[in-house]
Amino acid sequence: MGKPLSISRDLNLDLEDLIGQCIAILGIRGSGKSNTAGVIFEELLQNNYPLSIVDIEGEYFGLKEKYEVLVVGTGEGVEIEIDAHCAGEIAQVSMEQNVPIVLDLSGFLSEERTEVLKAYLSSLWNLAGSYRKPYMIGIEEAHEFIPQGVKHELKEMIARIALRGRKRGLGGIVVSQRSAKVDKDVLSQAGMLFLHRVVHEVDMRVYSELLPWRKTEVKEIINSLDTGDCIYVNGDSIKPIYVRERSTFHAGFTPSLEVVKSPELRSVSASILETIEKARAGKGPKSPTEQLELRIEQLERMIESKDERIAGLEEVARTLGYIKLELPSFARDALSPANTIEQEERVSNCLPVIVADSPSAAITDSVRIATSTEPILASARDDDHESDSGQRHLPPAVSQHIERLISRFTREGMVHRKVLAFLVKHSPGAYSANQIAAWTNCPQELIEDDPPWGFLNSGLIQRERRASGTVYRSSLRSFVNEEFMVFQPDIGDSGLHCVTCTLRDRLPQIA
Repeated sequence: MGKPLSISRDLNLDLEDLIGQCIAILGIRGSGKSNTAGVIFEELLQNNYPLSIVDIEGEYFGLKEKYEVLVVGTGEGVEIEIDAHCAGEIAQVSMEQNVPIVLDLSGFLSEERTEVLKAYLSSLWNLAGSYRKPYMIGIEEAHEFIPQGVKHELKEMIARIALRGRKRGLGGIVVSQRSAKVDKDVLSQAGMLFLHRVVHEVDMRVYSELLPWRKTEVKEIINSLDTGDCIYVNGDSIKPIYVRERSTFHAGFTPSLEVVKSPELRSVSASILETIEKARAGKGPKSPTEQLELRIEQLERMIESKDERIAGLEEVARTLGYIKLELPSFARDALSPANTIEQEERVSNCLPVIVADSPSAAITDSVRIATSTEPILASARDDDHESDSGQRHLPPAVSQHIERLISRFTREGMVHRKVLAFLVKHSPGAYSANQIAAWTNCPQELIEDDPPWGFLNSGLIQRERRASGTVYRSSLRSFVNEEFMVFQPDIGDSGLHCVTCTLRDRLPQIA
């Protein structure tokens, strides 16, 4: 028998029903939406269910009236000030020690808020994969973070929690006053809905898609709802309920002329605060000296990596002694002085067959084989140097722009660069994350959880959703046509082709 939750007299709901659940609470301001969210949070806290609440208006500190909740963020009312550098450590303490967190983002600017939330949710996702215990994440004004029709990294992260979090024990409560602005993929994953009153026609259409009634019935029923009333939907169970009022202070109440006295708030134990302070130690913004020392360490690691690469190339060079060239018999005959010009032309069109005496020779597919059969390999050498010679004949401004792009792409993460190099080298094929991981020796989860956003946003890589799943492919040619469009009148289509060839040769090298 599960633990019953006191949400409504009209509703029998157990705590176990919420494990890994995605819950949507929708409705306009004043409809009781925030009260419903607060009641669910109270019930979770009453049963020691670990949770975090993303609060962008500073409304949920009132939970401290009855429960030991830690409010973090910046500005007035928070107990511990944090930023993106230490947000992950706060999430870790919350999950490891079951500390309920209110992440107050009301004092952050938009970009800062996004970075803090990305760091916080990313840490929770990774930790949930290890701990695999029930944990709930509540997000107020969810339409600001998971808007319909807009793609960004934070939205992908929240959608991933809604779509795949159940296997890790993660549940989500999305709260929004604008149903039509919330991403439909997330709403479609919500197994439990609390639908309060809405008035906008577009929001009413969303309700019509969520409820199995005719549109006229939906509009009539939803318009008749009073404050606190809502339609509860859970699978085949659909019923009107009235949600009880919060027992803790509701900081998001509608102001009136009556004087509202702020309640006495419970403090978090000193041991928890001490643990968090230790976790934060050294995680704040670094001084210029510390940044320089960190950069030196990074460069030293790069040098060490390059030394290993040089050693690997030297090993490849040593394998050249195990490679020999075999030609078909008619080709060997054609190389004799007694043969006619017609036979020589026949030989020049042959492809040599490479035979390796040792397995290590399999990695030498990029090694040029020098032989006396110059006519056979002359065209290959010309292709190898086409981009180099082509770039030398490009206008200086075009060459400089190529170098700026290479420099910019080199600053991307190693995994992202390996993905780009693989896709450019294997263009125009389309490959799944699993296939890319197998070819590049990169962990599949890294590619799935952290797509190469820099290259996707620049248009250098395209991502497509197919029936078999998500695939990636290079879009180098269209990228060049757009990026170098300003030079096209002077260099023409042949110049754009030369730029494409240059980048096709150089981009795989940045990995």
